[in-house]
Amino acid sequence: MTVYLRGCMLAATLFFCGSAVAETGAKDNAWWWNDAWWADSQIEVPDNYPVETVWTSYKRGDVEVPALVARPQGEGKFPAVLFQHGRRGLDDRVQRHVRRVAARGFVVLAPDIYQAHFIGTHPIEHDYELEKDVNAAVDVLLARDDISSDKACLYSHTRGGYYTLKVATTFKRQDREIACYVSYYPHLQDPNAPEPEQVYGYAPEIDQLTLPMLVFIGDEEQYQRRRVIETSVQVMQDNGRDAQLVIYPGVGRGFDFRPETVRTFADDLASKDAVQRAARFMRAHLEGPAKQTATAGPLTGEALYNSDKAPNSMLYDLPREVIPGVWSAIGATAPGTYANSGHNNNLSFVITDEGVLVMNAGDNYLLAKALHDEIKKITDKPVRYVVLENGQGHAMLGSNYWQEQGVPVIAHVDAAHEIEEQSYALLEVMQARAKEKAAGTKVVMPDITFEDKKVIELGGERIELLNLGPAHSPGDIVVWLPEKKLMISGDMAFHQRMLPLFEHTDTKAWIETWDTFAELGAEVVIPGHGEPTDMETVTRYTRDYLVYLREKIGEVIENGGALQEAYEVDQSPYMHLPTAEFLAKRNAGQVFQSMEFEF
Repeated sequence: MTVYLRGCMLAATLFFCGSAVAETGAKDNAWWWNDAWWADSQIEVPDNYPVETVWTSYKRGDVEVPALVARPQGEGKFPAVLFQHGRRGLDDRVQRHVRRVAARGFVVLAPDIYQAHFIGTHPIEHDYELEKDVNAAVDVLLARDDISSDKACLYSHTRGGYYTLKVATTFKRQDREIACYVSYYPHLQDPNAPEPEQVYGYAPEIDQLTLPMLVFIGDEEQYQRRRVIETSVQVMQDNGRDAQLVIYPGVGRGFDFRPETVRTFADDLASKDAVQRAARFMRAHLEGPAKQTATAGPLTGEALYNSDKAPNSMLYDLPREVIPGVWSAIGATAPGTYANSGHNNNLSFVITDEGVLVMNAGDNYLLAKALHDEIKKITDKPVRYVVLENGQGHAMLGSNYWQEQGVPVIAHVDAAHEIEEQSYALLEVMQARAKEKAAGTKVVMPDITFEDKKVIELGGERIELLNLGPAHSPGDIVVWLPEKKLMISGDMAFHQRMLPLFEHTDTKAWIETWDTFAELGAEVVIPGHGEPTDMETVTRYTRDYLVYLREKIGEVIENGGALQEAYEVDQSPYMHLPTAEFLAKRNAGQVFQSMEFEF
């Protein structure tokens, strides 16, 4: 929805323009009109709290980031807001706005990322490294014990709007930690993009943004900035997203970020209206939908098995860009079902100037075709290679589709042995589950196999296929992009579902292999299942889980316990993960049976 406050002459009485209507006409005035005011003289009273502020700092790697914290005075808890300054930095005038947000009843954390890097005000170039400082601030804010919400809202202006956009999308915070996005005349395009794109394009992250969005601009905003903002909001609305744009008459770029010497009465009115409107918007999403999501928790039971994010596609969810040139269609956290068409692992691909490399052939012929159809919407470059993360059904059963397209399929020699021995049984299981969706699927062998390492040079991109040692399944490989510091880990790494252990899984060896995996220094990890993340997160839910479970089972064995006692070991730190209800006891049993021979 785009809201336009019609201009009106400023009367000597200095009343706010009472003839404001929505752009679509007076009939669409519910967003601002109040019958209680018109009929009964009642005016809504905004929340007003005395505010206390304190300067603090937090570490992001070797960087010490100063930050202003503003909150209502007293002992209460309040919803969390991350305030990100724009090009002017976190100066005194911007700090006033931080306090105004806090006075509406929020705990506000405002990092000063320019001061952290000794950058002056109004920089032209955008430093992508600073995005990591803003991302780290989310964790700092949500770790506070004086917040009442389990999520935060992002609040920003100018370039701060681009930083927060990247935090929500590139850093994948919008699904779990962020409830909404609010910004004043934000930069919704990469500040380093070529000039024509600054005017006629918009950031690709807009296509990925799913958060409720509220944006404020003035009617006298610069054309090149206004055009990008209006286009971005329209794109989100066309995609069925909750995106609202409020345009104030007589207001330029300033609101209350402009100095008193040039600020107008219209600026002041817009400033007061916008901060109150933003407060209502954030409170609704932090105290309403956010709590409902938290109560619902991760998908389990029927919802876990029957969910589908892309009902018009065989894919469970459509591909999204993780970093420039690397995409992934994130699968369901459930096992393969009819509803998710067997798309319960990540189907990733790397686009280069000479072609595309795909990780995983998919669970069946039609799923592979659906992925290929989406790739062709994104690029006209041909698919040159398909790589199998291992020999499991959802990695390899779609191989015959790709071979029909003339694309060679690559696998580790151990995965090829698994396919040779088990593929027909896996095909029968898939056909029984997928029914008519299994049409066209046939068992085929990989075209190319390797043992330890295979390097592919494609379009100037070095792509390394690595078998680092024993891990989840025979023939597990990772795809490593050293120049991008990105790892497509396959089943080497888990984090959003409990990892499953099989009879052939050597947990001790997996932990040892992890050291080699970690030494590569990946900054972004696309796991076999779940959203892209970082090494710290996958370490916590993969290596640390294996170490934890082995320690617990080791105690059972040392105390002379039996298999039944192993089933009952405490796995509570990991029981919040989807599939834990099905896998926890089975995993404990597998570890017990393997560790018996170690003692």
